[in-house]
Amino acid sequence: MPKGKRKGKYEHRRTEQEYSSEEDAGIDMTNDNYSETSGQSDLKSIHDEGENDSQEKLEEKVLEIIDGLSARANAARASALVSLRAALQRRYLAPVLSNQRATLADHVARALRRGRDAERRAAAAVAPLLALQIGEEGTEEFMAEVRPALVAACTDKTSSLETRAECCSSLAALCYLLEEDVNEILEIMQMYETIFSSCYLKGDGSVKVSGAAVEEGALAVAHEAAPHLAERPHELLDLLEQLARDSHKYRAKRDRKLQRATFRDILKYFEEDAAPSVAVRVGAETLQCDTWAALGAYAALAAALGAGLQALAPHARPLRAALGLDDVLPADALPKAKLNKLQRHLQNTAACKARTLARNKNRDKRSAALAL
Repeated sequence: MPKGKRKGKYEHRRTEQEYSSEEDAGIDMTNDNYSETSGQSDLKSIHDEGENDSQEKLEEKVLEIIDGLSARANAARASALVSLRAALQRRYLAPVLSNQRATLADHVARALRRGRDAERRAAAAVAPLLALQIGEEGTEEFMAEVRPALVAACTDKTSSLETRAECCSSLAALCYLLEEDVNEILEIMQMYETIFSSCYLKGDGSVKVSGAAVEEGALAVAHEAAPHLAERPHELLDLLEQLARDSHKYRAKRDRKLQRATFRDILKYFEEDAAPSVAVRVGAETLQCDTWAALGAYAALAAALGAGLQALAPHARPLRAALGLDDVLPADALPKAKLNKLQRHLQNTAACKARTLARNKNRDKRSAALAL
């Protein structure tokens, strides 16, 4: 017992002495707000450095993918195009791609002209993303190289239906975003009329291709653009009501549900002139789609760009104009000077030194206050 008591007293005295020495040194044991702030700054620096490293790794990976576009095997080139599209959907990479404009345009055009179906589909899918990612200065040259190749792929009857549909969608997105020549747009529309004339209804009301190839909602857009041209409204309303209540068992449950929901909205629009209003979050901004045309445009661009729509919206002016967003780019979208690893290291070292000096100065003030 005596030994235990003496040991407890010794530990108690040592603890009091340690607390006393720490107080004399000017260290506040109860609250250290400045240390917390400096810790947050350290974390921010680490986060920024991690973001820069991640960006550099992605850029290096993209350059490797571009090298892979020259592979001899068709499957390897198709895989590289798919990987490139996935990378372009993640971040804005115009500073890296601006030096590869001619190479990328040549690879995409060659894949569309000479590739097989898989390579053609991959090239068509990546074309709109590349056109927005390479910078505004290179879009005209890119369009001049890629657009004729897309037109040739769209009209190639030896290709599969899926490949031609992908090429048509890609060409439509490119023209909607970047084409300003009305004559070029009219030529593309005439080509589409020639291609899709096979989808017109036959004498018995049937269509030559599957109904999935015909987009829903075009009737509402047409009526919205020219409401005075609507004919036989009673027959039209009966047809819309039938489509809104369709329950054929031979169709997939999901397809039936989507069709009924879509045509309920269309029927409501024709009966009550009430268009759907949808608010879409695009980065830090909100896009309001309050017409059928705006909703259709957003759906088409989202299908063509995928997740890249979120990454490109703050940076690409043509995309912002197509979505109806302000022409002024957000402050965080402005190009920033890129620092190399040595510059970032020196910058972080200087910031750390400044925080250390400020922290020591603050501790000196607390020590003086405790001494009083």
